[in-house]
Amino acid sequence: MNYHKLKVAVIGAGASGLCAARHLLSRPHVFAPPVVYELSNCVGGTWVYTDKVGRDDYGLPIHSSMYRDLRTNLPKEVMSFPDFPFDSQLPSFIHHSDVRSYLEQYADHFEIQPHIKFRTHVELLNPVSGTTGDAWNSWEITSLNLNNHCRNTERFDSVIVCNGHYSEPFIPHIPEIEHFKGQKMHSHEYRFAEPFTGKNMVLLGAGPSGTDIALELCSVAKQVVLIHDHSLITSSMPPNFLQVKDASRPAECLKYFLIINISWIQ
Repeated sequence: MNYHKLKVAVIGAGASGLCAARHLLSRPHVFAPPVVYELSNCVGGTWVYTDKVGRDDYGLPIHSSMYRDLRTNLPKEVMSFPDFPFDSQLPSFIHHSDVRSYLEQYADHFEIQPHIKFRTHVELLNPVSGTTGDAWNSWEITSLNLNNHCRNTERFDSVIVCNGHYSEPFIPHIPEIEHFKGQKMHSHEYRFAEPFTGKNMVLLGAGPSGTDIALELCSVAKQVVLIHDHSLITSSMPPNFLQVKDASRPAECLKYFLIINISWIQ
């Protein structure tokens, strides 16, 4: 008996997009082969590290907030997909490059790569009204191939959006920031510690990456001040590390280099 196989699009070829595509491919009696749209030229999403900040070689905003020496703050044993474990020879807390390699192996193992449209920008996603007039039975995706600049529109029964989050830095209003005379940046643009050698540093926000970056900077900076509203860190810290539990007046640190580590998206 012939019946309609569901046609599904997946936007993004990071960890979530690859997982979605793998399970769609595992049910060929229900789903047609998925179409995976990926803006970059590789799989991995946020786990794809680059030294560049701002925009990539194609003029697109850098997606990942990955920094050079980042290691996972979760053990690999709880990060892996249930049906595809990490290499047992790796330590529990692994370098970001190992995660990227793992995702590449996952895509190869489950033969996802042929279904990915790399260097393809999803410009528009529109619901298409059903025949009853009161339901959306399908979706139209208009995409741009960044290699040949051709646009294409395809219709799907469902769309799974896996384009990640926290890729666009958000800087909230900081009282008296207009008086701050030092340099400032968002942690989204932090890559490695060496450029901050001998500097006085202030970091706003003590989430996992804020604390990790602060400790990296302690190895090269003159002074590192971590401003946050959490409980004070009680572990032994380097002598040039200082915590301040008051985020209300960071602009008073006029001679410091300010890194804002508040990762909410707009």
